[in-house]
Amino acid sequence: MKKFAPLCFIFLLFSCSHARTLEVMSYNVENLFDTKHDEGKLDWAYLPKDTEGKTKECKKVKSRRRRNECLDGDWTKEKFDIKIGQITDAIVKERGKTPDLLALVEVENENAVKALADSLKYKSFVVSNGPDNRGIDLALLYKEEKGFKLISKKEIKIETEEFKKWPTRNILEVEFLYKKKYPLTVFVNHWPSLANPTINRIRVATALKKRIDELLKKNKNHYIMALGDFNTNDKDHPHPFKDVLLKDETMFDLHESYRSDRSISWDEKNSMPPGTHFFAPEMSWNILDRIFLSKNFKDKKGMSVKNDSYSIYAPNFLTDTYEYRSRKKYLNGSKVRGVPRRYNHSAKNTGDAGYSDHFPVLFKVNVK
Repeated sequence: MKKFAPLCFIFLLFSCSHARTLEVMSYNVENLFDTKHDEGKLDWAYLPKDTEGKTKECKKVKSRRRRNECLDGDWTKEKFDIKIGQITDAIVKERGKTPDLLALVEVENENAVKALADSLKYKSFVVSNGPDNRGIDLALLYKEEKGFKLISKKEIKIETEEFKKWPTRNILEVEFLYKKKYPLTVFVNHWPSLANPTINRIRVATALKKRIDELLKKNKNHYIMALGDFNTNDKDHPHPFKDVLLKDETMFDLHESYRSDRSISWDEKNSMPPGTHFFAPEMSWNILDRIFLSKNFKDKKGMSVKNDSYSIYAPNFLTDTYEYRSRKKYLNGSKVRGVPRRYNHSAKNTGDAGYSDHFPVLFKVNVK
C-alpha cells in the first residue's frame, strides 16, 4: 500500500487545487431574443414574420435600413434554437466546460435565458427586467453546487434627465456568499452605446460607483466584480473609467493590469485580439467588454486573481475576415483577419449562423 501513497497525495493535491479555482466569463451574445412579443417592447424585428401587428409596427421604424430589416425578419423557433446552439458551442466547444459564473449581455428575457441555461446545463440564474425600449436585458448564470449562496438580486435604475425619452439598461446587482465565507457582489453592465454622448456613460458610471462605495463602506472586505459591455473607449472625455469608476483606486481594470504586468511576455499579450469588438465602419478595435475588480482581489488573502488568467477568448472558429468595401474610401479592399464572427439572424443552418459581434472575456480567481 505504501508505494501508492505519493500518487494518492498528488491526486489529492491536484483535486484540492482545482476545487479552489473559480472561473468567470462575460459575454455579449448579440441579440438573444425569444420568438414571442413582450408587451410594450420594440422587439418586432425578432419575431416570426406572421406575428400579429408586426408589419404595422415595423413600418413605424424611421431608419430605412432598420425598417426593412424589421419587415424582412422572420425569427422562428428553429432559428432561435440554432442561436442557442451557437452560443453553447462558443462557450464549451473548445474549452469542454462552462465557467462557474457566466455574465450575459443582450438577452431579452427569462424565457430566452432559461433556454440557454438548459443548453449549458446551469440550474441557477438571475435576469434583469429593465426599461430598455427594445427589451434588452442582462443575466448572470451561476453554479450553486460550486459554493454560491444567493443573498439578493437588485437592479440599479438610471433615471436621470438624459434617459427619460430613451431609457438605458439597468445594472444587474447579484450578491452571493461564496463558500460560506466570502461576501461577493457581481454587477452585470450594458452601458449606453457609443452613439450616445459621453455624459450618458458618465451618469451610469457614477451610479455604479456610488453603489460600490456603499458596499465597501459597510464591509471593506466585500469582494466586487463589475462585468459586461461598457461601450467605452479612449475617446470619451471626461472618462467614465479614469475619472469616475477607478478614480480612487478602490477598483482596478483587469485588462490594464494584464497589459502592464511585466511577468507576462509580449508574445503572449500580442497573441490575443487587440479588442473584444471590431467596428467595421472605422476599421477599428475596441475593448468594450471589461472586468473591473475590487482591490482586495490583489491582496492574496482570500479570493485573489492572477493577471495571467485573463484572456479575450477568441478561438479560430469564433473569428472571421472582414473586407472593407467602399470604392470612395482609400481602405477599399483592405482585409482584417481575426474579427468576431458576428451572428446572422437570417441563417437557417449553423454553417451560416456565426456567433456574436463580441468576443467573450475570461479570468480565474484563486480561493484560499
